[in-house]
Amino acid sequence: MKKAFLPICFFSLFILLLCYSKLYSQSIPHLQKKGTTQQLIVDGKPFSVLGGELGNSTASSLNYMRPFWQKFKVMNLNTILVPAYWDLIEPEEGKFNFDLVDSIINTSQKI
Repeated sequence: MKKAFLPICFFSLFILLLCYSKLYSQSIPHLQKKGTTQQLIVDGKPFSVLGGELGNSTASSLNYMRPFWQKFKVMNLNTILVPAYWDLIEPEEGKFNFDLVDSIINTSQKI
């Protein structure tokens, strides 16, 4: 369980930062203290997360995910929590395959 938790957290943060900040943004997305709360600042403006979360096995293949992309667009989501599976990223010890992760990131940037 511990082994799978870290990749999921890093992947989720990676998706948020990559997909919803522009390549030539004025600053790196960051948290800014405002009163007693924190705001996420993206491209110099407060960013409200309108997010959805995929089920555990949904991101196991790009073909399986295909029907979900239109739903995300219709729902006007700007953030999607996608599980990343260590056994798919490292199918054999020491051999890594990020094809699925890269495909999900690339597809999410197009919607």
